[in-house]
Amino acid sequence: MELAVDSRLIELIAEKAEIEPGELNLDSTFEKLGLDSLHLMEIALWVRKEYGVDIPEGDLQYDQTARAGLDYLMDKVR
Repeated sequence: MELAVDSRLIELIAEKAEIEPGELNLDSTFEKLGLDSLHLMEIALWVRKEYGVDIPEGDLQYDQTARAGLDYLMDKVR
């Protein structure tokens, strides 16, 4: 299941960044990927809807890397 969750989160981040999942550079910040606080809130809402896990506002920051954000989300949904 972990790979499926990881894959779905990567697809979601890539979708919000308007790029293909294979083009997602996990070492780029959310900001460099073109994501702002609204995008990050949408990601948090999606995680709550899909997995029933609340992501507190501000836990995802546009200056953190996509890898750090993905790791954080994976820890929350496990």
